[in-house]
Amino acid sequence: MHKFKEILIKKDMRETIIIFLSLFVTITFSLKLDIGETLSKNIFESLVLFICLNLLFEKTFLKNDIVLKKNKIYKIILSILFSSFMIFGYSYMKINSWDVIFKNVFQILKTLIKGIGYYIVFRTILNYIFDILFCNITVKETSNKIYNFIFKKHSFIIPLIIILICWIPYIIAFYPGILFQDSSNQIRQYFGYDIPEDSSTNSVNLIDENVKITNHHPVVHTIILGLCMQLGKIIGNDNLGVFMYTLLQIMLLSSTFAYIINFMKKLKIPNWVRTFSLEFFALLPIIPIYAMEVTKDVPFTCFIIIYIIQIYKLIQKANKEKINIRNSIKIVIESILVVLFRNNGIYVIIMSLPLIAIIDKINRKRILILSLIIVILYEGFNSILLPTLKISKASIRETLSIPFQQTARYVKRYSNEIPEEEKAAIDKVLDYDTLPERYDPLNADPVKNKYNKDTTSQELKNYIKVWFKELIRHPGTYIQATMNNTYGYFYPESKIRQYTTDFIVDSHESINKTGDFNYSYIQSLKPLRQVINKISKVAQIIPGISWLINIALNVWLIITLFVYLLYIRKYKYLIYLMPFISIILVCIASPINAYYRYAI
Repeated sequence: MHKFKEILIKKDMRETIIIFLSLFVTITFSLKLDIGETLSKNIFESLVLFICLNLLFEKTFLKNDIVLKKNKIYKIILSILFSSFMIFGYSYMKINSWDVIFKNVFQILKTLIKGIGYYIVFRTILNYIFDILFCNITVKETSNKIYNFIFKKHSFIIPLIIILICWIPYIIAFYPGILFQDSSNQIRQYFGYDIPEDSSTNSVNLIDENVKITNHHPVVHTIILGLCMQLGKIIGNDNLGVFMYTLLQIMLLSSTFAYIINFMKKLKIPNWVRTFSLEFFALLPIIPIYAMEVTKDVPFTCFIIIYIIQIYKLIQKANKEKINIRNSIKIVIESILVVLFRNNGIYVIIMSLPLIAIIDKINRKRILILSLIIVILYEGFNSILLPTLKISKASIRETLSIPFQQTARYVKRYSNEIPEEEKAAIDKVLDYDTLPERYDPLNADPVKNKYNKDTTSQELKNYIKVWFKELIRHPGTYIQATMNNTYGYFYPESKIRQYTTDFIVDSHESINKTGDFNYSYIQSLKPLRQVINKISKVAQIIPGISWLINIALNVWLIITLFVYLLYIRKYKYLIYLMPFISIILVCIASPINAYYRYAI
């Protein structure tokens, strides 16, 4: 390899190879994968792409011994993975199927050529990131008085004030807060009103008809929201009740972001990263909009950030000092807050905290005990306390989005092949006759919403047996159903429900239909809400800004960091990424494709 590189340099072949690679990749990117089409005719776009590729290859090709680095297999696998995301994502975005790739021999050939182009680009970028960029991140001291005032002397309170000031227009525009279906139904539950039959919240049989609260939405969150509304009623203003909750949420989220900035100072993170992070939290429209949404996901986001920082601290201190009682209590409290504000939060804990026992011999026993305590408290809350209070557990259907979508796609495509006894088994669980028309490749909720909440354990077992039989007959259909319902989390050009701005101008007013609530926005501020809505949608398409809040690109970043840690053999820090991995897995198992609220 050394000799080959020397020959290339001596014969001045480097520039020639760069031009060839740029031309080849430009041609592959011009290939249109759509069935029946070949090359794009946009010459200007191709010229710009050629110039950009030339600059990219010029910066990385045969520099700093990149091609001689060990562990190249990691970059090869990652490049193939990202190329596959692009190819399959495009196919599913276009026709909800992988037929764009596998339709015929010509489509397969086009796909392979385009895939090679993607591979070359991703491999080049990963070479640069792994071998140049990450190795040259340095921390430089600055004498800038403003920077030092914000990020050194007052690294928590000043960022907090800046964030809150920047959020004021959103707080005013969306006063008292953004209610939508889930939060409205939580309020109805707290005050004892029935939930509409077609709502996903109405998915379980109540233990006691007088107790409408269920654990479909986290009980603690429902109670906090309900108490704020109850206090508003006492004062005589429902809007004030909503705002009291929203204000708690705003302060929690902004304080969490300020805590991140402050923690960056302790880690001596580069100045530009701290500055950029503050701008991201304060100025990006989707963040304050998210802060105004009355939803369990906001406190969950805050608590999981705090938990992840705690995991990082534990990794840093592994085998150096013992975990004292005070820190043990903090770990338990932080973990419990994670599991209380989202039902799948327990997976975040299980996939991270116990793993620290592998690397920390000094605290191994304590960490395992703390993990066990958290699981016991979680199980006690769900299996003892909630039933005692006559509060029903969440339905098992919430864990079955993947098999339900697979069954629905199967029935839609192969209904003529399904025996009557299999139809009957499916019908006991999912209402067989309407299943094909309810199937939405991007959203499992229409299928799940017809789940029979009176299904017995035996009927569910019979359904699982049928599910397995049909898997054996047509495994490709099952694979496609899952890929179709999840590709948006991995395909950067996906535009599926990345944001929840569709309802922010005229919010959900389900609680008003009870006749006992009077929730509304300030009507005179509707033009301001419309402007903010437009700004947030424009942010989704502006290059650079849109990348920051693109679900798939953030997933790619997490995967890249995971592989990079393997590449440099920093295996213990893989534990730090496990909470992120668990959230990605939860998103895959979730009912909606590329839903920003699930991914944030």
